[in-house]
Amino acid sequence: MTKGRCLTWGTLALCILAPAYAAALKIDMGPTLGDLTPNSVLLTWHTNEPSVAWVEIKGEKIGKGGPARTHRVRVQGLSAGTTYWYTVKASAGDESASIGPHRLRTPVPWLAQWTFTAYGDTRSRPDKHRLVVAAMPNVNPRLILHTGDLVGSGEVLEQWYHFFPVIGAFARNLPFYGSLGNHEDNSRLYYELLPIPNGGGDYQSEWYTFTFGNCQFFALDSCRRIAEQTEWLRVQLAQPRPEGVDWRFAFFHHPPFSSGPHGGNQTIQEQWCPLLENNGVAAVFVGHDHLYERSLHGGVHYITLGTGGAPLYPVGINPNPYRQFAASSLGFARVDVSRDELKITFLTDQLKALDQFTVTHGARDDSMAD
Repeated sequence: MTKGRCLTWGTLALCILAPAYAAALKIDMGPTLGDLTPNSVLLTWHTNEPSVAWVEIKGEKIGKGGPARTHRVRVQGLSAGTTYWYTVKASAGDESASIGPHRLRTPVPWLAQWTFTAYGDTRSRPDKHRLVVAAMPNVNPRLILHTGDLVGSGEVLEQWYHFFPVIGAFARNLPFYGSLGNHEDNSRLYYELLPIPNGGGDYQSEWYTFTFGNCQFFALDSCRRIAEQTEWLRVQLAQPRPEGVDWRFAFFHHPPFSSGPHGGNQTIQEQWCPLLENNGVAAVFVGHDHLYERSLHGGVHYITLGTGGAPLYPVGINPNPYRQFAASSLGFARVDVSRDELKITFLTDQLKALDQFTVTHGARDDSMAD
């Protein structure tokens, strides 16, 4: 429908019509699924103009609110181990938009054999990012981790328009968990557009922890407030593991050890590595250097995954005595979880396995540790 307004001078009315090509209301980013538990899920999406929006699931309308352009709805009261179909809807005046139905599957609390993927540095080449994302469904992940530098500049809305269509291939159905890179610059758009769980720091989501199945994850912001997070991490790791948790992981942006151009981050080596290595963390996923590299220090595997689409870097620029394997290739980490062991594989966008290793409970290789 063409919209406009009329101005009246005496008996003369002049109607000014809106251009026929004016964009209709649409959901132009998302929906993105996150913070998935056995009984709840968090959904975010964005509309091209302020709108009232909601989620339809189980025959109910949930979270109706606005008008706004960014929308965030937590759906509660779900049943564990159940598949649901949901639709997100928006309205503004006499216009409406919807996307769906999309499928989501809640985990069971005792989930002990499953797969997740991790990758990072997708910031500047959505065509290459798309190649990596297209390969992920082949390993049937239950969730996806991102180690930061999602976009080139977090404050530029246009760059998020390039990011979300790519991750939409999985993020409408699988939970997506992000961490901040230096290119996000702690942007409010990162917090508004992504379904980040509650935690600490800015927007109560700058760093956080969550459990999924038999795993506990710690997401950190390696760009700032290191000392504050060190104390938070110390407290978190000192607490008893949640019931049923067999494995712990951390993910953040800057690698403590790297042979790439950026090299290792000494502050993280000193502040975070001792905590991670002495409190049962099995593996740490990082990015920043645009390459794949696996380092072993203090019995913990540090895995650099700056391989999501940004221009690749060469390996071996800086010394890294803890390096176990390195390659300059697009790709992602596949993590196969069971109660007794982890099998971690780096797969290229062509699904070629370049590196694979196994972690078992109690296994500790100190040969490369100081």
